[in-house]
Amino acid sequence: MKKFIAMLAFVLPMTAMAQEMKDTTVVLPAQEYTFLMAAQLAQYGYANNDALSLINAARMAKQNGYTEQAQAKEEVASTATATATGEKHGQISLDPAKLLADAKAKAGDNGVLLALIDDVQNGVMGDITGPNYHQDCVNAHATDVYNITFRGGEYAYVSVTGDGDTDLDLYIYDQNGNLIAQDIDYTDRCVCTWTPRWTGNFRIRIVNRGSVYNCYVLRTN
Repeated sequence: MKKFIAMLAFVLPMTAMAQEMKDTTVVLPAQEYTFLMAAQLAQYGYANNDALSLINAARMAKQNGYTEQAQAKEEVASTATATATGEKHGQISLDPAKLLADAKAKAGDNGVLLALIDDVQNGVMGDITGPNYHQDCVNAHATDVYNITFRGGEYAYVSVTGDGDTDLDLYIYDQNGNLIAQDIDYTDRCVCTWTPRWTGNFRIRIVNRGSVYNCYVLRTN
């Protein structure tokens, strides 16, 4: 019994140093649903050669003021032979200029689509101080790692939307190495939300489970 009490006394202070791991039920603000929809429309448009989906993705990106932000990352191979063995098909972007240029290439001489492209190009851009995102690619069987600071007591949000070619998993660790959130289903669309107990650095790990690289959009609030 004394041994058990001593062990308990050691464990309790350690667990107190961990950020709380929340349940996996995710309720997102409307703006985050719009961001995910734009990313998925872009993914669908490229996969299906659909200009209209790219146009709508560009419209959403501009209206909501999404701006790209550089993020430093580490790359960690998951296996000793982390080489690409699959065939690449998917593509994704949330850059309005690229989306519209690609949509125009797919629209051909369709006057309706060309008019929609002109409408989005000439529309008003969103606030440049608005939400940020980062675009990158994770190699086959590898892990991309980001270190981002979130404020204590405030809602924190991380999402990853891949190009559709492989399964991506998302893990969030606090500054002490404790796993506090994860999304490990069999898709490349991942969302994690939590409320940090204190302001600190969080380690974001994006793991590619497939045999070809996956280009993704990382969104943080």
